[in-house]
Amino acid sequence: MYFIDFIIYPLVYIIFMPLLTLLHELGHTIPALIFTKGEVIINIGNSNLNKTIKLNRLVINLNGYKSLLDVSYGYVNLTPIDNRIKLIFMILGGPLTTLLISISLYIYLINSSLPYVLMLSLNGLFLFSAFEFLITILPIKYSFRPYVGCTSDGYKILQYLKSSN
Repeated sequence: MYFIDFIIYPLVYIIFMPLLTLLHELGHTIPALIFTKGEVIINIGNSNLNKTIKLNRLVINLNGYKSLLDVSYGYVNLTPIDNRIKLIFMILGGPLTTLLISISLYIYLINSSLPYVLMLSLNGLFLFSAFEFLITILPIKYSFRPYVGCTSDGYKILQYLKSSN
């Protein structure tokens, strides 16, 4: 392992996790825009920057971060709907988007000959997206920041599958 590895992976995390998180949240948002009538709000970050992008019914709040460790923080305000299957699709959209990103990066990495730093950067992006997929699809209650007390998408899906109505 080279010294550059210790620099690249943290940089990739800090620079690209907000983008991966936004893409994950857009995975929730697309079905939500299809299945609901109201605004769908994506929140990126856990600080108080308060920059807003509005695209018709899609609202993206860019809030900034309290810490560099929090650059993976984001969530969507989903409008409650009575259709459990549609709600599950809205929740599942985020992890599926992250999985597609992971698979695409993996296929690209194994079929490409890249300079070391670029390969290392894309490998970091692959690892972080694969980890994001796992940490969101597994049915867990988070005990780490910035999600302490929240539940994963997989947990929410499991709860809706278990519910009788």
